[in-house]
This record gives sequence, C-alpha cells and structure tokens, in this order.
Amino acid sequence: MKAYSARRFFIIPFLGVTVFFIISSIVHETTLRRGSEALARDQLAAAAGMLRATTARFLEEGKNPAEILDFLATVPSIYFTALLDEGKNVLAWNSRFEGYMPVSFATVTPGDSVIIKSPAGRIYTTCLSFSVAGRRKYSLFLGYSLVALDAMLFQSLRNTLITLALILLGGALFFRGLSALQADYVAKAAEAEREKKEKERYREISALTSGVAHEIKNPLNSLSLFFDLLAAKNPSGFEEDIGLGKKEIRKIADIVDRFSQALKPLKLNDQKTAFADILDGAISSLKPEFPALETRVTVSQGKDIRLKGDRELLTTALVNLMRNSLEASADTRINIGLRHQAKSVEIDVRDSGPGIEADKLRQVFEPFYSTKANGMGVGLYLVKKIIESHGGSIEAGLHPGGTVFRIKLPEA
Repeated sequence: MKAYSARRFFIIPFLGVTVFFIISSIVHETTLRRGSEALARDQLAAAAGMLRATTARFLEEGKNPAEILDFLATVPSIYFTALLDEGKNVLAWNSRFEGYMPVSFATVTPGDSVIIKSPAGRIYTTCLSFSVAGRRKYSLFLGYSLVALDAMLFQSLRNTLITLALILLGGALFFRGLSALQADYVAKAAEAEREKKEKERYREISALTSGVAHEIKNPLNSLSLFFDLLAAKNPSGFEEDIGLGKKEIRKIADIVDRFSQALKPLKLNDQKTAFADILDGAISSLKPEFPALETRVTVSQGKDIRLKGDRELLTTALVNLMRNSLEASADTRINIGLRHQAKSVEIDVRDSGPGIEADKLRQVFEPFYSTKANGMGVGLYLVKKIIESHGGSIEAGLHPGGTVFRIKLPEA
C-alpha cells in the first residue's frame, strides 16, 4: 500500500466527520439562538403584560409616575422603563445604564417589539398601550436585558468550539498515530520483501557456489594426489616446482572454502568468552600470512571484556575484518577499542590504511563486492552475517587516519 493512498484513506473520513460536525454545530447554534429568542419574547411579553397591569393599577391609585417606574426597575432584567401619555410626552423614565436610553420615544409605536443593541448588550424592547379609568391613555415602554441569554448562548458556542478543538486535536493525534503505524507497516513490508528477494538471491548463489565448489574440489584432490605421487618419486630439479604447485592448490582450496563458508547457514554455539581469546585466535590464524602481526595490532582498552556468542564464528569474523585491513597496505596498523554500552559492547576496529571512498561504505558488506583489484567480496559479507546472527550490528565509517568498523554485540 502506498503511503499517500493510506494517508488519504485515513484523512478523508476524518475530514468528513469534522465537516459534518461543523455544519451540525452551526445548525444547532442557529436553531438554539432562534428558539431561545422566541422563548424569551414569549416570556417577556407575558411579563410586560403583568407590568402594564401593575402600572395601570398604581396610576389609578394616584401614585407618581416616577415612583411607579422606580418600583418597576426593581424587577430583575429590566434595563429601562418609560411612561408616555397619549401625546407621546414622557411622564417619567428610568435606565440602568447611566441614564442612557437607546431609542427615541418619538418613533415609538404601541405594540412594537424588537431586539436592539446597546453598550450593555442586546435589549428586548416592547411598547404597550393601556387606559386608566377608561379615559386617559398611556404607553408603557419597557426594555429587557438579554445579557443572561447571550451569556448562555456564548457558553454553548464556547463549548461547541472546545469540543471541535478536542475533536481536531484527538483526530490529529489519532491520524498521526495511524500514519506512524502505517508508515512502519509499509517500511517493514518493504524490508520483508527485500529480505525475501535477498534470501532467494543468496539461495541461488549458494546452490551455484556449492555446485561449483564440488566440481572444483574433485579435480583439486586429483591434482593434490598427483603432486604427492610426483614428490614421492623425488625427481631431481623439480622439488621447488612441486612445492609451488601444491601451494597453489591449497590457495584454490582455501578460496573455495571461504566462498562455501560465507554462503552456508550459520549454527551458533553460544557461550561466554573473553575478547582476548578471540583476538589471540585471530592473530594465530593470520600470522602465517602476515609475519610480525603482533606489532601491527594493538588494543587500546577493554581487552578483558567478555562476550556472549559463538567463539569460533566471532574469531572468523575478526579474522576477515583484520585481513581486509591488512591487505589494504603493507604497513597498515590496526587499533581495537572496546567499551560498555547499555547491555551491549561496542567494538571499534580502526586501521591506518588508505580508507574507503565515502560513497562505497554502504556496499562493502554486499556479497561479491570488493574495492580491491583481486578481492573476492566475501570477507566483509561473512563478517556482517556472523555479527547479525548474534543479534548485533556493524557499520563502516571513516576517520582521519583510515577506516573504522564499529561493531555492537550483546554483552555476557
């Protein structure tokens, strides 16, 4: 599955849910506002009717209009009041907002009701007409504050926005997690596919190499027997040639063995072993090829560290690693350093050779790839195979004096 397609598979439903929630929230808020305003109008209209009756009764009792409005101002949520006669003359008025009246009484029409905006918020205004003793006509102008209603609507809107933000945040985190899982799955699937192809490739190479080794070793054995018989007859003047021939046969046999060893499956015999023993075994194996090897190899630290693994295979890995460095130059020197890490040991094998080109560092562990003119390309591949079979890792790098191979292995 491509990463883009998988992300689109996850993000389209999430965006659809988000858009649906936004639209439904807008519809909900609009419906809530309209319903609340309609309910407020009905309730305030009923309250206005009761206040009109109260005002008419007070006027019939002969109370002063200003006193009547002061009493009405004690009713919660009343923002302002005004009492007008039939000529629209203001008999008295009262306002909670520093004497501010948000409308002109000249435009007042009895029976009107409207919501207006003021410095104190939205105000529901209504004008009611009534008669006293059947003769005099009055108009009662009332303004109700909708601050409480607006606060409730604002709280509802805020809760909706908080919910939307949480949905977006949760969706983003969820999408990020799914994307990470999907990317990890895609990477592992690709890695598994590569490993499958590599295994198939190595299986074919192994089968081919085994067949070639078998076909080569049979005539080599015949040649070796021939040289043994020839040496037994002791022909004068041919001793050196016979010795050279047997040496070349051993070299060919060694090459065949190295190819076979690099490609055959590994069987580990795990045990605790000191690195010093592994190093001594490697030096003993390489000494016939490289005289005075002890003077060219030094251990800067950690020689007494113990490792967990197959001693023979780890020795083989170190032999191939050191041989790779020693063959690079006749005066190459090797320094080995070990240090403890978290539940592992890190081994640096540094040489003073000519180094490897930076763009070829990744390829040096591939089978049959070599930077040397006469290299076979199996030594470092076998090293990597052995290290990884122990649950470790190896990488090649450069340092100012040459090449460094960094190995990580489990600690005993």
